[in-house]
Amino acid sequence: MKAYGYILTIIALTFFAVAPAQAQTTAATPLHDTVPPAPGLIWQKPLAASLTGLTVATGISPMLIEPMRHQNILFRENVQMWRRNTMDFRPLHFDNVIQLLPLSATVALSWCGVPSRHEGWPLVRRTASTLIVVTAVTQPLKGLVGEMRPDYSSTTSFPSGHTALAFSGAELLRLEYGQSSPWIPAAGFAIAALAGFMRIYNDRHWTGDVLAGAGIGIISADISYWLNNLIDRKWNK
Repeated sequence: MKAYGYILTIIALTFFAVAPAQAQTTAATPLHDTVPPAPGLIWQKPLAASLTGLTVATGISPMLIEPMRHQNILFRENVQMWRRNTMDFRPLHFDNVIQLLPLSATVALSWCGVPSRHEGWPLVRRTASTLIVVTAVTQPLKGLVGEMRPDYSSTTSFPSGHTALAFSGAELLRLEYGQSSPWIPAAGFAIAALAGFMRIYNDRHWTGDVLAGAGIGIISADISYWLNNLIDRKWNK
């Protein structure tokens, strides 16, 4: 597998996660009034589930398989060479901001009048619980795995928390706004992919960390959404 296969995997993951979203309602009609079909969670879509699992497995593989570890190093060297030749090694730390954009947009778009599947407290609860779930998964893993960052600054490289947070927000955008407009989750996944690439560009993460973070973020958002659906059904009895 060539190093650029990592990028193709992220592009494919984005496509299959966004593809099921269809614009079945207009901006003038709230989703909760038209009662559109419930969005499919990742484990309800075999192709997307397989691709997400493959992405996480690919992210883990450099720690277990020597050829994949070599590809991890090679991709990092290619990115850093490009960074040296085009940016003179200048850091670009906007990834610290854009990691929060998809999750923040979940609530902000609803406040701006864009129709979402939930609104008010249920939407805020889903957003907050997604943040809690993705943090509860990624932070213990960092301590357990103890992978050295490519810049040798710490042993908390795997998985990429920035990438996981960004992709969890993008997945939540799909779940909340995918039936309203496919462009909203598409933009969320594009921002998340950019955040992941910038972690490699800034030499803070290996490519495997970013791939694993992307899959973990999507799965975390779906787990949070599923738990909130259970809570809603219990409260509405």
